[in-house]
Amino acid sequence: MTVDALREHFPHTAHQTYVNHAAVAPTSQPVREAIDAYVAERHGATPGAPIENFESFQTTMVEAKERAGRVLGTGADRIELVPNTSSALNILARGLDWQEGDRIAVPDGSFPTNVYPFLNLKDQGVAVDFVPTAEGAYTVEDVERTLRPETRLLSVSWVHFLSGFRADLEALGALCEAHDVLFCVDAIQGLGALQLDVEAAGIDFLACGGHKWLMATQGIGLLYCGTELQEQLQPPTGWLHGPIDWAHLDDYELTFHDDARQFRTGTFNSIGVAALHASLGLYLEAGPAWCEERVLELSTTLADELQTRGLPRYGTDDPAHASGIVTVEPEDPERFAEHLQSHNITGALRNRKVRFAPTYYNDTSDLQAILEAVDCFAR
Repeated sequence: MTVDALREHFPHTAHQTYVNHAAVAPTSQPVREAIDAYVAERHGATPGAPIENFESFQTTMVEAKERAGRVLGTGADRIELVPNTSSALNILARGLDWQEGDRIAVPDGSFPTNVYPFLNLKDQGVAVDFVPTAEGAYTVEDVERTLRPETRLLSVSWVHFLSGFRADLEALGALCEAHDVLFCVDAIQGLGALQLDVEAAGIDFLACGGHKWLMATQGIGLLYCGTELQEQLQPPTGWLHGPIDWAHLDDYELTFHDDARQFRTGTFNSIGVAALHASLGLYLEAGPAWCEERVLELSTTLADELQTRGLPRYGTDDPAHASGIVTVEPEDPERFAEHLQSHNITGALRNRKVRFAPTYYNDTSDLQAILEAVDCFAR
């Protein structure tokens, strides 16, 4: 698939430069069509439309998990759909049998999603140790120095939400294995832009919302849980966590699925599932390797050009830790962000810094629009 063909799926490219995929991404034409088709069924205007389409929609749910498994390098049985990153991380935080004195390591400066579910375990005698970072960056040695004999879990963001620092997941996974520590990853700032193999990286648990780089909608996401960890977790309950006997719904036999479906509680945001199914399809059609190459090329070029204009990148410029996020610190960030918006350029203002997050359908014309606006602001 060519960039031009991709851009036809994103009509906003005709009138604005959108580089805010680290916040909320636009939806593509295939996603809109999938949503429209689902709503049309539930609307029932067409004779024979399955208004009550719970059973028929299961095919889409299964295929969405299969596509997610292909993206993550694992089987669909290890994937479950969830409302968002936070709900997934709370399944982990509330599902383990914590003991008084257990500790959790988390890099400081992490997005709150990867902090609060673990701080909330204080009443169970669990403490959080923060790995020291510099503008979101840290080394494997920094993590190792933070680990203690009581450390039971390391939870990291794959990509830092502000600096764009990309963690070395394989090295961290090996470290956790060596220290018998569970390894959890918040993947929301990387999945859909960068490639990942959860099994090769030794990840035990992964959480990711679908509305950023995956370009689905808000209110849908996914989790990955390894087989060994699943056996240690007490899953939440609702009514879909196990097989359904429609003829004996009031027998109340508490049984769980033997795969990641055991983390399923009740009915889904089906519109979100339809959107995620379509967005994953487009991503796989474009090709994850090609998408990562595009994202890194665009972000690196943008960072280099901004550097020449006196706007150095916030965070490390080490290619080994690069991602799709480019953040700068202008002297007047609020006015700078307003200036960009007046030129139909959408980035984000975070912590008095301006963040750009281009993805694989963006092209050189988008970068040129940003640089022309930057030059205009300087004048």
